Amino acid sequence: MVAPNPTPDMDELSVDELAHRAGLPTRTIREYQTMGLLPSPERRGRVGIYRVAHLQRLQLIGRLQERGYSLAGIRDLLTSWTDGDELTDILGLSPDELVHLDEPGSPATLDQLTRLLPQLVPDRLDDLLAFGVIDHCGPDRYCVPSPSLLQLTVDALATGYTPTAVLSLLTAVHDAAELVAGAAHKLLSRPPAGADRQQLEALATRGRGLLAHGTGRLAIYTLGRRLESDAPGRRARHAR
Repeated sequence: MVAPNPTPDMDELSVDELAHRAGLPTRTIREYQTMGLLPSPERRGRVGIYRVAHLQRLQLIGRLQERGYSLAGIRDLLTSWTDGDELTDILGLSPDELVHLDEPGSPATLDQLTRLLPQLVPDRLDDLLAFGVIDHCGPDRYCVPSPSLLQLTVDALATGYTPTAVLSLLTAVHDAAELVAGAAHKLLSRPPAGADRQQLEALATRGRGLLAHGTGRLAIYTLGRRLESDAPGRRARHAR
């Protein structure tokens, strides 16, 4: 008796099937792999097997491009962060969506936040609200505007920094965000005379992504220079 054919794995896609579902040419998928934007497929002989995770990554890349990120910038985002498993569970996000896209996920409850940040919740919950790390979005529901900022808070506390020191950093981030947002709002709300409406709308959409990425990269660059200047060898050279 011949055994029936097994049901094909719906999570397995050929490159053509992946391209069709993503709405992209197959050459684009291969270019993304070459650039390090997309993981290589599994190999079965000469056939590449793609998964739903590859499709999700392509969809993520598309959303980031819509927000103004270049492919090089997206590659930086996809390779420069480490994600916390518990945080991804709480927010209902995949690791990619957690910090690389940095969009709000599913609301967290007070119990979930307490497990995640026992050093701050519930005692310093009002501070987290004041600094914009979390926001009320319903009864016992707290939205997270920036999952990456919440992850930074978790990591810093886990490293041993005191709640006061971490809250000091969050205060600075909040104040800087208010300053940058205020300046950007002033610019966009006062368009130049005769400006094309479509160009203004495109700037408002694309500019937000560029502003977010550019501000973050500049902060990282400046931090790197400060840490470098703090290095013992550099201090010794300057002391001569």
